[in-house]
Amino acid sequence: MTFPLIGYYTHYHGFGHQRRAEAILAHVRNPAWVISSRMNPRDWCVPPGTQFLDLPCDDEDLLEEGLTRSGDVPGVHYVPLWAPNCRQRIADYTAWMATERPSLVVVDVSVEISLLTRMATIPQIVMRQHGQRDDDAHENAYHAAERLLAPFPEMLEDDITPEWVRQKTLYLGGFARSVAPVSRVEARDQLQLSNEERVVVVMTGRGGHARTPSQIVEAARATQDWQWHVIGGIEEHDADSSPDNVTWHGWVSNPEVYINACDVLVTAAGHNSVMEAGRDRVRMIAIPEDRPFREQERKVAVLDREQLAIGQTQWPEPQHWPALLEQAMQLDLSRWDAVFNGNGAEQAARLIEEIADWSADRFQQIDQPASGVMA
Repeated sequence: MTFPLIGYYTHYHGFGHQRRAEAILAHVRNPAWVISSRMNPRDWCVPPGTQFLDLPCDDEDLLEEGLTRSGDVPGVHYVPLWAPNCRQRIADYTAWMATERPSLVVVDVSVEISLLTRMATIPQIVMRQHGQRDDDAHENAYHAAERLLAPFPEMLEDDITPEWVRQKTLYLGGFARSVAPVSRVEARDQLQLSNEERVVVVMTGRGGHARTPSQIVEAARATQDWQWHVIGGIEEHDADSSPDNVTWHGWVSNPEVYINACDVLVTAAGHNSVMEAGRDRVRMIAIPEDRPFREQERKVAVLDREQLAIGQTQWPEPQHWPALLEQAMQLDLSRWDAVFNGNGAEQAARLIEEIADWSADRFQQIDQPASGVMA
C-alpha cells in the first residue's frame, strides 16, 4: 500500500519544536520528510526511512541594513533584504515541493513557510502556540491552514484567542518526549539526595534565558532550609559568593532525573518544559522569559489560572521566595490528569494522516487524464 507523503517543517530555535515533531512522527504511518535548518539527522529520534531537508538558515550572513528592513511587510514576519541565504532557502523548499509532491505539510512554525506552502497549492496543518498572535502575519498563516493543531487541551486555551481560531483548532491531550519513567526515590538515589532534603531545581533551556546567577544566589540565601540545584544554560557563577545550598550542574543529559527528584521546579514557560514537568506531576513555579508575541507570559497566566503552577510575571524578590515555595507545595497535582487525558501525539498523527489522505485523493484526480482524451 502506498501512503501519501508528508512534510514536517520544524523551527530551528531551541529544542522544543524538534521534540514535538519527534513525539508526533513516532505515530505517523505515512512516509515523511523533516524540514528545518541547522539539522544533524543523527540528533533526531524519528522512524526509520524518515528523510531530511536541511534548509539554509534565514538569520545568517545578513547585512545590517537588510536586517533592519525585515519587518517591513505586515503580512509576514521576516523578510530581510539582500539575503542570499533566504533566497536559497526559498529555492530549496519550493524545489522540494515540486519534486517530492507532498500531499500535506505540517508547519511548526513559520509564517513564511506556511504562505509558500499554500502558494504551492499544498494543504497544510499549522501548529499553534500560546501568545498574543492576532497580528496580520499569524492570521494569514491560520487562514492558509486546513486545520490548526494546539499541542494542549482546550482547558489550556487562552482567554484572548478569537472564536474563529478556536473553531479551526484541534486540541490535543498533553504529551511530551518519551523518556524512561523514574520515581522520586530512584531520582534522589541517582543524585545522592536524602529523602529529608527540600529540593528546588531551577531549569533553563536552549531557547535563551533571562535568569542570572545572582538572582538564584539571593533566592537561595533567603531559603536556607531548601537545597537549590541549577541545570541548563546558567553555568557562570562566582563560587566564592555562592551559598552552600546551591549546586550548579550546567547542561545535563538526564534532566528528567532532576525534575523528578525535586519538591519544586522553577522553570520558564517553554511548552516542552512545562509538559514534561506536568507529565511527571511535579510542582512548578513558572516564570516567563521574554519571547515574541508574549508567548511565555500568556502561558504562565493560563497555568496560574488553572492552578497547575504558581505563575509569576517576573523573577521574585528574595524575600518572597519562602512563601512562594510553600505555596507551590500546596498545588494539587491531580489537576494535571485532565491535561493528559489521551495521547496527544497520537491524536495529532491521526489528523495528519486523515488530511494527507484527503489531499492525495484530490491530487490524484487532477493527475489522471480526462475520460476519452488520448494520452
